[in-house]
Amino acid sequence: MPDNQANTFAYQEQPDDDEINLLDLLIVLAKHKAMILKVTLGAALLAVGISLLMPNVYTGTVRILPPQKSESSASAFLGQLGGLAGLAGGAIGIKNQADLYIAIFESRTLMEHIIQQFDLQKVYKTKTQTDTLNALRGQSKFSEDKKSGMITVEISDHDPKRAADMANAFVDDIAQLMQNFALNDASVKRVFFKQQMKQAKDKLTDDEVLLDKTPNTSLKYMDVVRNVKYQEAIWEILAKQYEMAKLEEAKNFPLVQVLDKAIPPERKSKPKRALIVIMTTLVAFFFAVLWAFISEAMKRAEEQPEQAERLMVLRSALKLRAKA
Repeated sequence: MPDNQANTFAYQEQPDDDEINLLDLLIVLAKHKAMILKVTLGAALLAVGISLLMPNVYTGTVRILPPQKSESSASAFLGQLGGLAGLAGGAIGIKNQADLYIAIFESRTLMEHIIQQFDLQKVYKTKTQTDTLNALRGQSKFSEDKKSGMITVEISDHDPKRAADMANAFVDDIAQLMQNFALNDASVKRVFFKQQMKQAKDKLTDDEVLLDKTPNTSLKYMDVVRNVKYQEAIWEILAKQYEMAKLEEAKNFPLVQVLDKAIPPERKSKPKRALIVIMTTLVAFFFAVLWAFISEAMKRAEEQPEQAERLMVLRSALKLRAKA
């Protein structure tokens, strides 16, 4: 065999010093297996203990379908709410009825009513109204199904019955609020059209009197006739609008359709103890393995003069940085 070919085979068979050897990795893990097992098992037991101490949390869920109204109606409602809409996030970004309802659900006014209704400052053991409000917001979730437009109200609490009652109370409050607005809006329209009808009737009466006094052979007579017909048409339009406003005011139908009312949940929603234990165990195992490789690398570095010198420089730099 030629010498150059033998050298090539020898070079190919010789392992590279920088190449990671699987056997070396296994050796490191075997040398530190006791530490890895202790850290992993200790973290798992700690996670089990902490998760068992965590109280169960139950979630009451309501699904509603708001009426589909025009955007102008939503804007008018926000204008009527005034400060409430501002506290709910304002009209900025509201694109549809679901956004409007979610904004009202998250409003300070509505949440403060729930706080008073269920005495949540005592339940949450908070010192101030603001702390109670923040606690309630942390336990509340309002979301929309983009496809169906359905809104889901989720309220979490340690008491399953209270969780369901609070979720239903949110929906009852917003339904009452919207109903009051609808009635007030219809009442304002009725009063407005009634006033406009009176003004139109007065103008029509004046034109009719003028028509009786104007000779039918004069040019002015045709103008007066046209004015009378115009005022009659205006009065008829206002009369129809007035009757529609009266009917709308007399209506008493729910503006919020409840698809699924909240019932006390039988199963907890949090904490997910199995997930907590599994994730904690995996993270602890990962850090234990990482520490095993770091400690092994530092040990090998101390055995080599050049690496030991670099290690000393690193330690000195870390000490100086810690003092600074």
